[in-house]
Amino acid sequence: MSLTTGLCAAFAGCSIDPAGVLRMSDATTDEILEPATFDVRSNDGGNDDGIDEMRELAAEVLETGSATASGEHPPLHVSYPVRFEDEVVALDRTVLTTETRNNYHLLLDFDVATEGTERSADTLPSVDIEWIESALSDRRSGVDAVSGERTYTEDEQATSVLVPEPAFDVLLVDGERMGVEVEPIETTVTTYEYTLAERLGSGEEYAETLESRYRFSVTELSDDERDVVDEAVAEGGYYASSTDDGAFEGVAHTLFEHEPVASTDSEGHWIVAYEGTTYVAMLDPGRYESLR
Repeated sequence: MSLTTGLCAAFAGCSIDPAGVLRMSDATTDEILEPATFDVRSNDGGNDDGIDEMRELAAEVLETGSATASGEHPPLHVSYPVRFEDEVVALDRTVLTTETRNNYHLLLDFDVATEGTERSADTLPSVDIEWIESALSDRRSGVDAVSGERTYTEDEQATSVLVPEPAFDVLLVDGERMGVEVEPIETTVTTYEYTLAERLGSGEEYAETLESRYRFSVTELSDDERDVVDEAVAEGGYYASSTDDGAFEGVAHTLFEHEPVASTDSEGHWIVAYEGTTYVAMLDPGRYESLR
């Protein structure tokens, strides 16, 4: 075991900023699909990453052939096939419309010394009251202010006394004085249409397709290069300690001679046969600018 690998293993991860990393994992279905598909199979108990909306989109596309969704960014990426339930599908995405909307950011300041026009919350239009109540619902003990954002339609803005700017300086809520600030935020909202391009089979079937298409054998390695691969297999990863690691660089160039099953700006994934076993090889060039 190299010193670098030993340190990385001892601390359950590499915190010493290796120059480059090679990992070799058994080519299970999940290991093959993880870098090569976009997985929306489950929400893992939450929706912080918008997974529920992604699942609804995928389900509608599979049921009807198409679905539409709007947002500041595409709600579902289609650069890789989508893995939904136990099926892998290729989706197409087209832009239908783009529009500019006026969002507003509200700040309610509880530590207010502002003198000026006061307005009681119970006299506000309903749309403004809803916004105020929503912001106050997140109030925590000891905080000096709360905030919130909202999009107003043209009809709502016509009746509002908060947007485009407040008609008063201080808001009274149950006798408590709060400073009020509203800032306009212009956003561009795009409506996308998703359509089903191709059904690629179950997860297992698609993994087999990828393996048959991208798998290649790694055989002609020097002894030092073989040591790199052996360590990546045995220790969970090989961590190059410097950019002068010729053996690591040699393995990288061997991989680069073949098409990766998936790649990003920072790493590539290949399906390789080595010593009678099939692996998913992940190479992160790290600080090796010559390998990027």
